[in-house]
Amino acid sequence: MTQEQAFRLVTKVTTNHWNSRLKNLEEIIIIANTMLIDRNKRKNYFDTESLQTSNLLVQKILLHGSTILFNADGINFPSKYNYDLKIKDPLTLNVIFRSLLESYLTLNHLNFSKIKDENEVRFKIWIQFGLRQRAKMTFSEIEEKGKELLNSEKYEIDNLVNEIQSSIYYASLDNEKKETFMQQISRDWKFGFKGPSYLKFSWQELLNNSGVNKKLFCDTYNFLSWFAHSTCISLYQLRDMYIDNNEEIEVNSIIKDASIFIALAITDCIKIDDDLKFQFDNLNQEDKDLINIYNCFFRDESYAIDFIKE
Repeated sequence: MTQEQAFRLVTKVTTNHWNSRLKNLEEIIIIANTMLIDRNKRKNYFDTESLQTSNLLVQKILLHGSTILFNADGINFPSKYNYDLKIKDPLTLNVIFRSLLESYLTLNHLNFSKIKDENEVRFKIWIQFGLRQRAKMTFSEIEEKGKELLNSEKYEIDNLVNEIQSSIYYASLDNEKKETFMQQISRDWKFGFKGPSYLKFSWQELLNNSGVNKKLFCDTYNFLSWFAHSTCISLYQLRDMYIDNNEEIEVNSIIKDASIFIALAITDCIKIDDDLKFQFDNLNQEDKDLINIYNCFFRDESYAIDFIKE
């Protein structure tokens, strides 16, 4: 990529112009869909369950991104009067973006520990936690097929726990930490290991661990949480949102951030999926440059794919 091309793409990505932001999001979604469009035909060719899960996480991210794209320009607010009011809805879009961000951080956490073998243990912790949460669900009526599924998942949880306890990471913990660790993974999954101990991560820490510029994304997750919960802050945001066109400013920011994390998700998945790397290699150079410039600008050049600085 030449310096002139990089400048042009960075300007394109960071412009405040509304239509340009929407166009960037649309383009990055189109690029991702071009690469993933036939994944359903190749679902039996994934080498591991974790690789298939990573592809599904990217598909989930694209669904959220598409919802943001199609609703960013506003929603019709029905009324009994002769006209419908069209308004921008950053509160809902921020909740959707939070789900997009969580999906990306999950993808990154499960695949990019500093020690490659740790990824497998992280994946097992994540799976057993999810299955435990479903096992807690109670229904007044449940079909026999559903009961069989829940019973089979109990065995899967036990097997996963045994495999986690057989890992070198669990073995390195002292007895007290082993007991605490097993209690905690029944309530959360965001864990890593460091020496003879383990680390419990917050969502914001997962964001920091993904390599993004911390100054640009400081407290991002907490900010998004305010929109999702009915705290006084959430209501204050609603009260002040439509003053001085703040809703347009906020939606503009959501569009930009959605584009960023979709591009980062594509990049991360390419690095773990040889088949997806093949799809990337078949893209035209401008599409490759667009994906790479998001990484260079919001992480650094080391995260880009086949990036040649000229």
